[in-house]
Parts: sequence; structure tokens; C-alpha cells
Amino acid sequence: MRSAVFVGALAALAACDAERILAISRDATGTPIDAGGDVSIADVNPGDGGQSGTPFGPAQPVTGLRGDTDELQDPSLTFEETEIYFSSPTGGQSDIWVSRRAVASDPWGPSTLVAELSSPQNDEDPAVSVDGLIMYLSSDRGGDGRRLYACRRRTRDTPWEMPAPVDGLGSSTLDKAPALDRGQLYLMFASQRGTGSVPHLFAAMRPDASAAWQTAAEITALSSAWEDTDPALFSDGRALLFASRRLTQGRTADLFEAARSNVSSPFASSLAPISELNTPDYSEENPWVSQNGRHIVFVSDRSGRRRIYEASR
Repeated sequence: MRSAVFVGALAALAACDAERILAISRDATGTPIDAGGDVSIADVNPGDGGQSGTPFGPAQPVTGLRGDTDELQDPSLTFEETEIYFSSPTGGQSDIWVSRRAVASDPWGPSTLVAELSSPQNDEDPAVSVDGLIMYLSSDRGGDGRRLYACRRRTRDTPWEMPAPVDGLGSSTLDKAPALDRGQLYLMFASQRGTGSVPHLFAAMRPDASAAWQTAAEITALSSAWEDTDPALFSDGRALLFASRRLTQGRTADLFEAARSNVSSPFASSLAPISELNTPDYSEENPWVSQNGRHIVFVSDRSGRRRIYEASR
């Protein structure tokens, strides 16, 4: 009964999605962007394999979130970029944190622990919906391995409800790094299941936001012999950034971009490494990208510890 009520509540929120999202917002550079995610996609063309032809500018550290000695991972932002969720260790366990700002051009305010999303176990990979009302995350709180969880909140200024396990994805004890498309009909995540001993990218679909997720399947066109993880969907689910260790044969992670012509088509197997952001000796992973593909927030250990960086194109 609880699951049915939860799914129904998610459906009601998804139905209001177009009304809840601001008609016009601004990206991190102050440039207007439209909430539809189509008209303003000037730099990403899914029809050409996802290669925009416009590189990202230099990566800059995102400051003000926690102390300089704290490791930060898994950033996820709301559509208008006034809330950023991320995971960071407290007392040896990963918890979910949040920072806010009035507009996207402001610096981030001090971060606070999101107590209702954090448990005594590891809670990581927060993925907030574009309207800021649905949250997916990964956690080992259930005692049966790392699973995906989801929850909601009524408004942007009310607490999150208790996360519930996401059912229907198939059997696994290692699911992590969830990512939703804007319509909440396509769920991607990394999982260590099936053949192979390293995580690969999987996807599940549903016909509408009130339906249960169908059993997830591996996106084999994007799989390598090494770890592939951290998907980030944009352009209404037609484009994707993710992290892979294929270039270094498992040593460090790099960012890649892929695309497809529409959400019913498979992603192209031709990939574009984000060369201007990748470094030869450090890992770049955990990307989040704005719906128009122009603003990326990601994690790198280039400073000696995992910190959050951003870049624009």
C-alpha cells in the first residue's frame, strides 16, 4: 500500500512538472535558458553523435560548499541551479548535503546536512529532478547491498520524505549513480550485474510517470572492459555524459559524451571524450550537466582530494 501511495504521489508531481519549472531561468554565466530544453540547445546536436564542436572552457573549483579538507562527490543541481546536492563523508560514512543560493550567478551558501536523506549507513549519488521535488540516491541502508532509493517533497521549502527502495529494476547488490531524464520516464544508473566484474551503465523505462520501472537492461553500446559509471542525462534524455576508465585501462576515470536522435533510439556507440576537462593523471567523474548542455559540474581529484569543479561552453 505504501508503494502504491508513493508511486501515485510521484505521478501527481510529474504531471505538474511543466507548470512547476520556471519558464525562463539563467545558467551559471547569466545567459537566459528556456525550461523546455529544446530551443536553447545551441551547442549540443544529438544528431551528430553528441559532439558539440564547442569545447568547455577551463574548469574552476566550486567554492564555499564545505571545508577545504572535506572530500565532495556526486553533485546534482535543480534546473534553475539554485540548489546543489552532493555527498560527503561525516564520521567515516557518506551523507547527503545541500547548498543554496538566490540566483545562479550568486556564490553558494554554506552547506548543511540533509538529515532526512542521510542514514547511519552510506548514502550517496543524489539525483534531484529538474523541479526539485523528486530525489533518487544510492544507499546500503537496507542491509542487502547498494540499492537505489527515491523520495519526494511537497514543496521546495519542506523536508524530504523517507526514501523508499526503487523496485522493478532486477536483481543486484550494487546499483549506484542514478540519473533521470526531465520527464522522469527514463532512468539510467551504474550496476555490477550480469557478465563482467566492473560496473556498466543500465537503463530502465516506463510508459508514464505513474508506472513502475521495467527491468533494467545494460546499454551494451556504451560498455567497455573497464568501469563505466556516473551517467548524466540532458537535452530531454537525448544526450548523455558519463565517466569511464577505458582510456587508462582502469587507472583513472575520464568524462565522455554520447547522444541519440530520440529517446526511443539507442545511444550511438561512437563516443567523444571531453578532452578539455580530462586530465592524464587524475580522475574526472560524477558529472551533472544543464539541460542545454552548456554548464557542467563534476568531480576531480586533481587537487589531491575529491572536489567539485564546473565549466561552461
